[in-house]
Amino acid sequence: MRFPNASPTLNFGEAIERAANNLLNINGRSRRSEFWWTMLVVAISFMIPCISSIVILLTIPLTIRRLHDTGRSGLLLAGDIILSITFTILTFLVEALNSANLFYYIIFVATVIYNIVIFSLCCMDSEPYPNQYGESPKYNNYDNNNNAGHTNNNLKFS
Repeated sequence: MRFPNASPTLNFGEAIERAANNLLNINGRSRRSEFWWTMLVVAISFMIPCISSIVILLTIPLTIRRLHDTGRSGLLLAGDIILSITFTILTFLVEALNSANLFYYIIFVATVIYNIVIFSLCCMDSEPYPNQYGESPKYNNYDNNNNAGHTNNNLKFS
């Protein structure tokens, strides 16, 4: 089985431009370079606390598209969001009551583990062939002849 040719990695400007153009778009797929260059901007934004919260919220669609690129549902991010919100609420309660219970620590550990899972999935390479979320932005030189011998029945060719 031959894989299609991969296009070159996006540079900083191209990646940020793609991310900005799809700021609220949860459909389709995003490349790793687009995701990681944007995460660099998010990390830098942590120097300005009120802006960092907004920037993090704006990366949700990008993370969903990145999960799509690896062939996974963007709904996986919902678990991360639910755990993070629960942990944040519990943190405020613990601070107010000056007491943490076992449930607080369980939610903390679950949140950390789930974030590691999402992080790991975002580190994976793109699926080289079209999937239910669209064409590969990395392997854009795809044609049906390159699919000889490929047996994945979930592929959609148009």
